[in-house]
Amino acid sequence: MDTFLRKIQLIKDISIQLPVSKTDFIQKFRTNVDESDLSFVPFEVFRSSTSEYKGNIDGSAFELKKRRRLFDTNYSFATVTGSLIDRNDKLIIDAEILGFKKRMIFFFAFIVLIYLIAFTGMMLGSDEIPFFVLPFLLIHMSLMLGIPYFVIRRSVNRMAYDLERDFHYWVTKN
Repeated sequence: MDTFLRKIQLIKDISIQLPVSKTDFIQKFRTNVDESDLSFVPFEVFRSSTSEYKGNIDGSAFELKKRRRLFDTNYSFATVTGSLIDRNDKLIIDAEILGFKKRMIFFFAFIVLIYLIAFTGMMLGSDEIPFFVLPFLLIHMSLMLGIPYFVIRRSVNRMAYDLERDFHYWVTKN
């Protein structure tokens, strides 16, 4: 399943090189990321924090996620897990950005099931089906499956961009 999700760009691997040591990066990570276990927090948008990310880090691995904000239109579904490798006075961060959660399978399966029932009901139920119903259902199905896909894919690409930008900013900031 992971290879399929990588092909449709709902999982992305990135590698970032930073001119900093691992201990300095861990310190900057802890100052710029709120400590959290990334579980669902109701009313998260009402919590005040200056940090843009929430997550945790241990010796050589981290995971983080963008904090949800009130009236934020950038849907941030992606979570990042990564590892830190120190080589030749450079820190190499290998990260995996995951936009697809396993619980979304139920959502997509439910939508496909509803459309299968609608199509079979149309084919078996009536002899006189108006011409516009089948194209309308096909367009509606493509929108109901396509819009979440493109939102999640944009979230993954946006997270990759923001992560690289923010990590470089953390390192160069005094």
